[in-house]
Amino acid sequence: MMILFLLTSFFVFGEVQDPHWDHIQEVSDRHEFLKSNESITQPQDTWQTLFSLVYVDQNVQKVKDCIFFKVPGKDPGTLKIKSIPYDQLCDTYLLNHGDKEFKGIKTLQFSTSDEEVIISYSTMDFKSKNLTALLQKKDSPIVTTMHLSSAEYRHPKVLFLASKLIQGDSSKQSFKKDHEICHNIDEDCREISPSDCSDCERGWYEVPNGCPKGPKYCGIQNCGRQNAPACRRGLKWQRKEGVFDCQLDSSFAYCSKGLSIQCEGRKAFCR
Repeated sequence: MMILFLLTSFFVFGEVQDPHWDHIQEVSDRHEFLKSNESITQPQDTWQTLFSLVYVDQNVQKVKDCIFFKVPGKDPGTLKIKSIPYDQLCDTYLLNHGDKEFKGIKTLQFSTSDEEVIISYSTMDFKSKNLTALLQKKDSPIVTTMHLSSAEYRHPKVLFLASKLIQGDSSKQSFKKDHEICHNIDEDCREISPSDCSDCERGWYEVPNGCPKGPKYCGIQNCGRQNAPACRRGLKWQRKEGVFDCQLDSSFAYCSKGLSIQCEGRKAFCR
């Protein structure tokens, strides 16, 4: 009876987690406005890209798991995980079905550190659950085999290399400076150059321009404040026929109380 109870408890509270999450190289595609350890409550009933977890798969290819969350509102929230190639944008898959989905979520928050990423959430039936990803140390020189059977360990087919060995000496890497554009989107919503915002030393921020994805710049910036970019409304709300033009219809963005939107071309700022 006790064994049966333990097995039942595992299936109720345990979550299936990709073993690659034990060896994450970096956290990328981080949402520019959501803060660690704060419950995500707005904007309700919209899909948001939280971040992505970058790792090397069994084919020694660099990939990433995009972490999406539908914020609870009229309906409970949904946590969605989608694996995509490293050089693609998570936002492209925002409305696609996930490889794994966890439904019926009441509240969710996440925390990040140099060692781990933890996603904590509670369900509508008041159960609390965690998903944890462990980050590799960037200076680790170790070459290891991971998640292989004993036979495969004796004759390994695949070796997973520490990030330093795959990516080269990080001391030689050049970082982009603050306010330098890292993802160029023109006013017709065309991608002029692919995103290299992962090279920004202090993160990046987006300037909304009415497109599903606006241009991004390196640096720390809080939207909606005086002389800062306006905050963009949810992608699902914004995704309709036609392109918003700040000078004609600035409803795709908003500012803090007391400030108003001013346009620089199609880009929206708060003044």
